[in-house]
Amino acid sequence: MRVLVTGCAGLIGSHLVDDLLDLNYDVVGVDDLSFGKMSNLTLAQKSKNFQFEKLDVKDISKLNKQNRKFDIVYHLASMKKPIGGIIKSSKVIHDNYLMTKEIVDFSNSINSFLIFTSTSDVYGNSKNFSESEKITIGPPTNERYSYAMSKLISEQYIFNEILQSNLKSCVVRVFGCTSERAKLSWSAGHVPIFISNALNNREITIHGDGSQTRSISSAKDISYGLSQISQYMDILNNQILNLGTDEQTSVKEVAEYIVKKVSSNSKITYIPSKEVFGDYEEIVKRFANIEKAKKLLNFKITKSTYEVIDSMIRDFSNKDSIYYAISDD
Repeated sequence: MRVLVTGCAGLIGSHLVDDLLDLNYDVVGVDDLSFGKMSNLTLAQKSKNFQFEKLDVKDISKLNKQNRKFDIVYHLASMKKPIGGIIKSSKVIHDNYLMTKEIVDFSNSINSFLIFTSTSDVYGNSKNFSESEKITIGPPTNERYSYAMSKLISEQYIFNEILQSNLKSCVVRVFGCTSERAKLSWSAGHVPIFISNALNNREITIHGDGSQTRSISSAKDISYGLSQISQYMDILNNQILNLGTDEQTSVKEVAEYIVKKVSSNSKITYIPSKEVFGDYEEIVKRFANIEKAKKLLNFKITKSTYEVIDSMIRDFSNKDSIYYAISDD
């Protein structure tokens, strides 16, 4: 099996590459390194079955001709949530759509099965997080919805192409996950930032009152689930699938747990949601409904949220360099 992974140097992408290599697949990884880190590919680069290409996914058609035959294309590369004026929300929509279009065209041209990673953000304030439910997204006057909209547009484009062309594809909505490979920025979620700041006795800032719940799983569990889709392509074509944990933890209790766990002197402070998000409707609870993934993929979560946090604390504590969190939200 020959596989292409875009966003291969990112959090999930790098773990996915490791899992695919464990399946003895030949893997070509593409990343422009705008978010990913080559250090995440240290293990993969030891394998003779892995090849790295530094390339913008919007230019995927320029991929070396000898690398243009793949059984499966995993598209994980993505512009993240707008970063405090550095990355404009319009660019998030523009680039994510163009990357998807190019990848769809590329997959069609070589008859590859496309696995596209979307986001749980598309659900908004859902009660059930069911793959078949109607999606409601807030007013376009708030640019924070741009990331979710870019993913939803990409999903729609893919399903249109399944109907209108020969594309075979599965859309995976990924819920929160993390590991020791996460970037220290808001785009990677609150857990790595909280751990970094706690270890350095720096202030931990929570947006809102911290009662909002999130589902945080191990990125390794997510990547393993993605890798297993390669063995279930026949039944997962034209399907949407959630991957994540159904365990919920509040942002506040995670911060308090980390501070206590590392005996930190960090002060936990709170910023009203409206000051941060304006009229954006904060998601008050989030959990992954994985009943479909359990049934079709035999998907399982192997680590609880706190086991993931403990593992990251151990890893961060053993680093030679001092970690400093960078806010980009």
